[in-house]
Amino acid sequence: MRKGELQKLRTLKATPKMMKMAADDTPKREVYSYGWSGQQHTREIYQYGLYMRCQTLQGILKVAFFLPDRMRLGGNLPAYEVFVCRNTGEFLTYDRNRDKWLTAKLDMLDWPSYVRDAKKKWINPEGFATIKNYLGIKHGGYTGLLEYQLQVRKDELKRRHKRETDPWDLDLAQTPELPKDWDRWVRKVGIPENYIFYQYSRKGADSGYCTYCEKEVPIRNPRHNKQGHCSCCRHEITFKSVGKAGRVNTKSAYMYLIQRCEDGFMIREFSGSAHYSKGEYEKPEYSYRENRRVIYGRNGHGLHAYYWGDYKHTEFRWISCGLCSTSGWYDYAGRVYGRTLPDLGKHELCRTGLIEGIRDMQMIDPEKYLAVLREVPQLEQLSKAGLSDLVRECMADKYSFQACFCKHGTGDLAKVLGTDAQGLKRLRANKGGKKFLKWIQYEKSTGKLLPDKVIAWFCSQSVKVDDLKFILDRMSIVQVYNYMRRQMQENRMSSKEMLTTWEDYLSMALRFDIDTNDAIIFRARKLRQRHDELVARCHQKKDLILRAGEVLKEYPHIEKIYQSISDIYVFADKDYTVVVPCRIEDIILEGENLHHCLGNVERYWERIESRESYVLFLRLTSEPEKSYYTLEIEPDGTVRQKRTMYDRQKADIEEAKKFLKKWQKEISKRLTDEERELAKTSRVLRNQEFAQLREDQVIIHTGHLCGHLLVDVLMADLMEATENVPVPALSAAA
Repeated sequence: MRKGELQKLRTLKATPKMMKMAADDTPKREVYSYGWSGQQHTREIYQYGLYMRCQTLQGILKVAFFLPDRMRLGGNLPAYEVFVCRNTGEFLTYDRNRDKWLTAKLDMLDWPSYVRDAKKKWINPEGFATIKNYLGIKHGGYTGLLEYQLQVRKDELKRRHKRETDPWDLDLAQTPELPKDWDRWVRKVGIPENYIFYQYSRKGADSGYCTYCEKEVPIRNPRHNKQGHCSCCRHEITFKSVGKAGRVNTKSAYMYLIQRCEDGFMIREFSGSAHYSKGEYEKPEYSYRENRRVIYGRNGHGLHAYYWGDYKHTEFRWISCGLCSTSGWYDYAGRVYGRTLPDLGKHELCRTGLIEGIRDMQMIDPEKYLAVLREVPQLEQLSKAGLSDLVRECMADKYSFQACFCKHGTGDLAKVLGTDAQGLKRLRANKGGKKFLKWIQYEKSTGKLLPDKVIAWFCSQSVKVDDLKFILDRMSIVQVYNYMRRQMQENRMSSKEMLTTWEDYLSMALRFDIDTNDAIIFRARKLRQRHDELVARCHQKKDLILRAGEVLKEYPHIEKIYQSISDIYVFADKDYTVVVPCRIEDIILEGENLHHCLGNVERYWERIESRESYVLFLRLTSEPEKSYYTLEIEPDGTVRQKRTMYDRQKADIEEAKKFLKKWQKEISKRLTDEERELAKTSRVLRNQEFAQLREDQVIIHTGHLCGHLLVDVLMADLMEATENVPVPALSAAA
């Protein structure tokens, strides 16, 4: 339809009868609730929310739509005009108000709200029949026209979908028929779970029904849900007591069928299960469905993949999708139908190793195998060499597996795996995977032969070479093997628990300066007991050591600083002693013993690291190991703080001050030029800090000094090392 020609068609105006009906149709006000809040709203309701008039003009159906509120004001022109061509199935709408052409359906036009609220739309009987007969639909009027438009859109959508799906259907037309024995193969092979159902008896059941043999077979000592093998077919089975079993459903199993097609070959993925109803275990229900089809070229490269699913919510059908990804945790391994493989193995699959993988692994995802093969070509060699465990692990995680390959190894599989022909033979004989290979590679790098049983045991315990590094400088691998087995058996520990205990024990022994190179120590006969003894010794110290390590990591020079100043500040008389700590643990422990903030506040560690101030201990000479007062001093001996339990000072501090003055006088003789220069910087930083505290009016909020200005407390605590250095008077304004 051409818009210019449509505009030439005569305008359909509202008839006098329609105008009179609209004038007489006085809208009624109606109150209604809307929304979760139940808020009240008012709306106007017309008897007829819309008036329609139609004619067939030059083979085109023209329908005019009039709004009652405009008609009541004398307007006889339509708001919208809809044009429909029956021959082409086209329809167009002209919006007179905006002078705009629209392709929207009636239900998508911008109608006033009262059009939706009204229950009726008026059209005369002749117009109703015209719409019905012209469009050849069941209804006339507004409903019939909308029904026609919806069908047109539906047909358009179907044609658009068909343009997309026709190439898919053409591609899948090469899908071969299922083998004649497919259903039997699904029952016997594809669904691997089988059962023996038996009637419980106190005397013991001696026969049961085998779902694989499909007959009664002799059994011995059955137990409900116990795993076993059928005495006739030798298949793995699960015993099921008829009285307890109820309805039994097998797990959904994946199955694969590989067939030749026009482009090359096709892998078809199925899933199925068996269902055994109570009392009818001899008549199981088998069900399976096809999930996926992947078409490959004759060179083994994937071309197209399809899955069965809901296509755009219109129908269930085959839908194009991406090829299999080589990453991901999913496992779609299943049985593969075998009778088509020999013929495919002559050409399409001869250089893939897939057939050998199917033979050795039994359960495999052939699509993922071929996807991984494209990125890891060595997979073919692994499969043809019978290394099924390595194949399985490579398919599960090709990235970590590729790290096992020798960077300089090419061509020969043994060189690729970083071993030799003998190592390859041992891998195959032991059905070794990546763990076994790592040990073989370690053996080759060290030149020390390891027994297969030793490697197999370490693999079964998930023990890697790196796990033993802490002891390999003192014991051989075989010695470690024998020692671990004995300790695990005697102490009933897992390998991981045993190694953790062993390494922890040696670490603690080293911390206590025990000679860990002595065989009696590193190969303790009673490992658990020796470990627990050391734990008891450092039960309280263990957390302290960890905290000290964190501080030392952040402030690496603290302990060296204390070693360099020890001779300067150590001093004692008959009553008091000044102690210089040796390690960070001593400072943390001092804070815990006296219950103050030392050791938990970063600024003290920062000051020590920058040599702005040092933390020393004041002790009673009669009790040198017992915490008494903690001192913070500047490099020249100026005492910034002296605090005992809970950051307090007791009456005995006055006697201690006399000693501290004597101590200051004594160490002034020992100070180096470096310490004197550091003291000048420290004094400037202290005065700046005091000035800032005064300006900020920092108040103490807890303890016995609650409410006092912090700067006043600190200044009162200050003991200058020299009388000629004045303490600056700080005003409140400062």
